[in-house]
Amino acid sequence: MFAQGEAPTEKGIKQQTYFIEAKREALLGKTEKAISMFKQLVEAVPEMDAAQFELGRLQYAAGNTDDAIDHLKLAYEKRPSEVYASFLAELYQSSGQHREGAELYGELIKKNPSEADYYLERAAFLVRAQDIKGAIGAYNQLEARIGTNAELARLKHALYLGQGDRKRAEKELTALVESAPQNLRFRHMLAGYFVSQKEEAKARKAYEEILRLQPADVRAQLALQDVAPAKASGGDAELMALLGRADVDIDLKVGKLLPLVNEVARTQDAMKGKRAMELATELRRVHPDEAKAAALQGDILFHTGRLTEAADAYKATIELDDTVYPVWEQLLAALYLSNQTVALRKYAEEALDVFPNRPAVYVHYALGEAFRANFSEANSLLEQAQLMTSGQPEGKAALEQLALALSGLEAGDATAKIELAKLPGGKEGPLAFLLSKGGNATALAAYNSAENTNALFLEMLGDAQAKAGDKAAAAKAYARAKAAGSKSANLRAKLTKVQ
Repeated sequence: MFAQGEAPTEKGIKQQTYFIEAKREALLGKTEKAISMFKQLVEAVPEMDAAQFELGRLQYAAGNTDDAIDHLKLAYEKRPSEVYASFLAELYQSSGQHREGAELYGELIKKNPSEADYYLERAAFLVRAQDIKGAIGAYNQLEARIGTNAELARLKHALYLGQGDRKRAEKELTALVESAPQNLRFRHMLAGYFVSQKEEAKARKAYEEILRLQPADVRAQLALQDVAPAKASGGDAELMALLGRADVDIDLKVGKLLPLVNEVARTQDAMKGKRAMELATELRRVHPDEAKAAALQGDILFHTGRLTEAADAYKATIELDDTVYPVWEQLLAALYLSNQTVALRKYAEEALDVFPNRPAVYVHYALGEAFRANFSEANSLLEQAQLMTSGQPEGKAALEQLALALSGLEAGDATAKIELAKLPGGKEGPLAFLLSKGGNATALAAYNSAENTNALFLEMLGDAQAKAGDKAAAAKAYARAKAAGSKSANLRAKLTKVQ
């Protein structure tokens, strides 16, 4: 703060004091108030980069990524610090603005051309933007400064290979070998590439050269006895072959799959979904430790209605990388829509630890509590979400409908005043189902599934079965509701009657 400019003045000290007060509110978790205070501060003192930065961080935490980027750009313009640049780059990546991220690192390279990481980050953004030529150009810029490098050669080789440019892919590894002729690891990379391309003569020559330098190299001895299978070609077979290569950049692979995944999300076409799943399964097989591969598979499963499997894929993603908020939201949505309410509460609680300022997390947590008849806690969580969306008319209206729906669910009211389409999951979602079909025995039976841990649904199912005279089935349903953590005041008495 004290690096804002000239010697402190009385006005400047007041501004800094207000900054500290706003920061205190943010640290106390009073996000909306802190945002309001920082907005007043940047309007009064737009040149205060620290205030622009703090406002950007809070806007991002509140889910307003576009506003966050605007403020971070202003902060960076006022004071081009690495801290601001790093966070702005993170926002560009999370919002899919890959070209903007590449431009940012291009500016940083001009200011500090000796910083190798800037070239690597710029290239990574360009790969995500599918600008392979630009990414290779960034690697070449770095190579011109630091010389031939194994990591750069590998990165460029992978990009050329992904583009089907076998000649340049080979050239990168050949140049690497020539830069360090005694390095057997480099020679194995080149030989392995020849094997993968079924260039048997070149592969044999490369392995023989390794054995000339190191006759006891067992790996080269064994490799001479075998070669990789032929490369697939044509249509998805060619793409499948690309996905099956561990030496091709995963971002390039994801970029090639995303148009198909987006088409599946738009159309829910079963055949396209099957095709996308086959390709995504191969991607995950080759990259089992990459969160992106698991998340992509989860998205396809989600948009083809395989919600339980989608949730499993998202859980696997989070185990690999728990810092990507959209994955958490997709996981919570999958658990909610598939009535896995116990897991919904568990992961919503975990999500709050990582993203304490996301309204959607509070909404899903509230739904999880409402579905076990813990309405006081559900309403408290919903109030938190409403505070966070006070400045967002659409979000506020949706939460008002949700609050009305939870009140109706608790009181057993009709749904005449509730717009079911505006509830989470729409008219076909679990909440709309309980409100509109809770007394329909046939619908309840059809909605049941083994993984369903929605305690309210299970209690309603038991009520219908008890009314039909099937006490054994009712007892089972009530027991499942109890095991799911039901807080229903009437459940124990109902269970006693059917036992």
